[in-house]
Amino acid sequence: MRNIKNIAVCLDLTEMDGILLTYLKRLHDLIPFQNLTLLHLMELEQLPDDISTVIPKLGKSLDQIIENELLETAQEHFPQANGPNINCHIHTNPDVEDFTEYIDSQDYSVIIYGKKTSYMGSGILSAKLVRLSNCNTLFVPEIGLPVFENVTIAIDFSSYTDKIIPIAKRFQETAKSNIHPVSILKIGRQYFPYIKNYQQISKDMEKDTLHKYKKLQKKHDFNPPLSIIKDNEQNIGKLIYTFAVHTSSNLIIVGNKGKNDEGDLLIGSVTEQLISHDKNLPVLIVKK
Repeated sequence: MRNIKNIAVCLDLTEMDGILLTYLKRLHDLIPFQNLTLLHLMELEQLPDDISTVIPKLGKSLDQIIENELLETAQEHFPQANGPNINCHIHTNPDVEDFTEYIDSQDYSVIIYGKKTSYMGSGILSAKLVRLSNCNTLFVPEIGLPVFENVTIAIDFSSYTDKIIPIAKRFQETAKSNIHPVSILKIGRQYFPYIKNYQQISKDMEKDTLHKYKKLQKKHDFNPPLSIIKDNEQNIGKLIYTFAVHTSSNLIIVGNKGKNDEGDLLIGSVTEQLISHDKNLPVLIVKK
């Protein structure tokens, strides 16, 4: 995903569309991408009778009307001279899994979904899609600001860490972002009343984490220092989120799953925590 060429955004004809397109325009200004696809899922299997009688008089099908509306809205945000190539896909099959299969069949570098809390719509569709799709996903809440001055990246030394760091470097190089790597040290403190030298074991674990991180730094030519937080049996997603808030981060980048997540999970437990309804920072979930 280091070379962002094709981006898709899921739109639903609500106020959220403007927020997502404004966010994308700022992202394009800093990290230009070539193609933008507007996606819309028609969730109605059958139109109400009053609408069905009006549509033929308009000379266009409903999906054509929606496509024109979405393209017009997008073109207001992206001037043709410097903007990406914009196209639109209206998915007329209301089945979410079929829509997911279509998304995964395309060569999208990342797909953007809106996360609603107060705007019209429940946000259930985007919550389903982020779990089902294999595409890299950017989850943008209603109050997510299109700013990338500070970016938190979650380091867990899983296979996703090697994918996250090049993305962070891209933000560092092109958007001039300050990158804040953080690793949560799982100590399992509940066992330590029965184990001597707790403090020494904790220091050894921290030393080992820093040693592994130095190897990553050398491998990726990556300079930002690592912050290590001991979990103390707390929610790891909450610790990462709190760290992001304290570092004034505008974006969190996290791997789809951690080292301890089961293979059949759609997304990892930490990722689930970071995109929960009470979190208000954009989250980029790296899946491939």
